[in-house]
Amino acid sequence: MNDPLIAVIPGGWAPWVYVDTHPVAGEADAVLGIHVTRYPVPAVDECDHRLPDTLSLHTLVTAPVPFRVLQRRLQDVRNPAYRHKLERENSLQDQRAMNAGEVVVGRAYDGDPPPLVLDAMMRRYVLATTIGIRVDERTFLVGMRTPRLPGSVDPGEDNSGFTVVMSGASGAPAALYPSALHGWSRWWRREAQRLRDRPVARAELPEPPAELDVIEAWKHYRIRIGNYERTAWPPLPTIRSRFEWGRDDF
Repeated sequence: MNDPLIAVIPGGWAPWVYVDTHPVAGEADAVLGIHVTRYPVPAVDECDHRLPDTLSLHTLVTAPVPFRVLQRRLQDVRNPAYRHKLERENSLQDQRAMNAGEVVVGRAYDGDPPPLVLDAMMRRYVLATTIGIRVDERTFLVGMRTPRLPGSVDPGEDNSGFTVVMSGASGAPAALYPSALHGWSRWWRREAQRLRDRPVARAELPEPPAELDVIEAWKHYRIRIGNYERTAWPPLPTIRSRFEWGRDDF
C-alpha cells in the first residue's frame, strides 16, 4: 500500500504523483529556490490517507505515448493479455492527464518539432496550467496558461500564455522543471496579492526569472530559463448548460 506521506525516492519516477513546491527566497538579488517533493497518489481504496493542508500541492502527470508509437511498440508483443494491459495503461494515463493533470510532461517523437507537440498537448489537456515537452535530457520547452480572473472575460476567449526553455546540468531532475515553474507562479501571485491586497490573476505574471534553484531532497540544481515568448493557446472550451443546446449542435 502506498503511503502518500512518504516522498518518492529521488531518481525514481512515477507517472502520476502529487508535487509539493516550497519556494524559499533569500536576499533581494539571490536566486529563488524551489523545493520540489513528490508524493504518490493513493489508490481509490486508500482514500483514508490525507496529505497535510500545509503543503502546496499540484498533480503532475506524464503524458501517454502517441497512438502511432504505441502501435509500433506492440508489434512484437505476442501475448494478447499483455498487449491489452499495455493499451489499457496507456489509455488510463491519457485519462489522468486530461482529468487530473495540473502539470503535464511529455516528449516529442519521430522528429516532431517540440513547439507543435506542446501546442497539441495544450489543445488536448485543457485542465493543465503548465505543460513541458522534453527536448533532451537537460532541456524542457515549457508552456503556461495565464488566464485572467474568473468572470472578467468569457472562458472561451481567455487563451493567453507564454513559453520558456528551461535547462540545467546533466543529472538534474529535468521532468520537475515544469513543476518548479508552476511553483514560482504560485509564489509570485501570492506575494503580489499580499502587497497589492487584491486577487492577482496569472495574466499578471511577469517574465520568469533567468534562473531558479530546483531543490529535491536538499540537493540544489541551478536551472536557466530563457527564450521567453508570449503566446495565445487554443481557447479553453466554454461550458454550456443543457438549456443552451439547440438544433445547430447536430
